[in-house]
Amino acid sequence: MKISRRAFLGTLLGATTLAVTACAQSSQNQNSSASSSSSSSAESSTSSSSSDEQRIVALNTGQLDNLLLLGITPVGVAAAKNSDLIPQFLKDRFGADMDLDSIADCGLRQSPDIEAIANLNPTLICANSRADEEVLNKLRTIAPVVTGEGGGENWKQDLLTIAEAAGQKEKAETLLKSYEDSAAEIAANQPANPPTVSFLRTKDQEFQMYGAQSMAGTVAADCGYARPENQQFTDTAGQDLSAELIAQADADWLFYGIKEGNINPEDTPLWTSLKAVQSNQAIPVDGDSWYLNASLVSAEIILQGLKDNVTV
Repeated sequence: MKISRRAFLGTLLGATTLAVTACAQSSQNQNSSASSSSSSSAESSTSSSSSDEQRIVALNTGQLDNLLLLGITPVGVAAAKNSDLIPQFLKDRFGADMDLDSIADCGLRQSPDIEAIANLNPTLICANSRADEEVLNKLRTIAPVVTGEGGGENWKQDLLTIAEAAGQKEKAETLLKSYEDSAAEIAANQPANPPTVSFLRTKDQEFQMYGAQSMAGTVAADCGYARPENQQFTDTAGQDLSAELIAQADADWLFYGIKEGNINPEDTPLWTSLKAVQSNQAIPVDGDSWYLNASLVSAEIILQGLKDNVTV
């Protein structure tokens, strides 16, 4: 029989390893119902707990990255569709120091496995405010839920929201300031007419070009790089392009990610006509970290990639 987090704590089995968590949950239940759990309640219930006492599940893009950067290994995460549970760039960054193999699979971000999450006995669940309300209500019966907005344009605030709920806000603010100082230094050294940069990834048998509100777009703006006029859109993070329209992704510098099994832009007829290609300024990058995650970890990778490659 499936046992919810509320029911599990309600039994008060008295196990030593669960004593602190049980007390915290019991106190919260006296003040508010699970259905009204919010970001503020999640923060108050976890901010005083040490990392060792917390059992956090991350269900939104970038949350795994940010928790690892804050020194917290979540007990469970959800994966993006057709993606690895733990992307390779996170294994490369954190695999030697953190037990990534211990992280449980909680299904897909769009449809998380509620039973698997409940079985992990989490003390905090990090989700997406855009998630289906029915899913959020089910999660709230298990543990306090804190929600980020998701999307590349919200990555800074989402970092601080999750960090505060996990009791690591000051550390997050310090790390974010370090990134912003690095970006400001690059911006201060841009010429009067900064070089233009473009961002492209493969998407099935087509491509997606990213605008100002994408993860990479926000980093480029922080660093003072220019964007081609047709790539300054803000209504969506990205626009789909067919192979026949790939010239729309051209710029002084083009950073493109190729997913295995998808079409390769290098194989399209118009690829060699792009200015960036002709100038040897089309740079392949890791699509997961540049285009599929929204986190401070991704921001640092993108910033470094721009800094190392773009010359004036």
